[in-house]
Amino acid sequence: MRVPVVLELVRAERPPVPAQVELRYTRAEPYAVLLAFQTVRSREVVWRFSRALLAQGLIEAAGEGDVRLRPLDTPVTDVEIELRCPGGRAVFHAAREALRDYLARTQELIAFGSEHEWLDLDHAVAMLRLAPPRTGGACGS
Repeated sequence: MRVPVVLELVRAERPPVPAQVELRYTRAEPYAVLLAFQTVRSREVVWRFSRALLAQGLIEAAGEGDVRLRPLDTPVTDVEIELRCPGGRAVFHAAREALRDYLARTQELIAFGSEHEWLDLDHAVAMLRLAPPRTGGACGS
């Protein structure tokens, strides 16, 4: 499942910049959600993180590593998404309703708590073998 969404890149003392991204979910990775960015140089950067982290981040601050989320009490009711890596960090705002709708659609594919029934161990092992060595944090892949 692929869902386009617009995030706002938050910058200090400048207006936010819209960023067209794609939220993805697949039965091949039932525990993960993907946030895919298209860079200026037509390179795709994908951040994988826990679907449970996304669900928690809609209602309270969540995450301690490379991906952190927290709801904001703004007029539009946004969620802040912070992506960290050794080279820096980026902060985005997303409409909570859009993220909630996306999460509900993932739930239609695979209910929370039943992910293990869909887990493809061969695929998971292959992903681990293909993953580049980590040096202090992921900056997307």
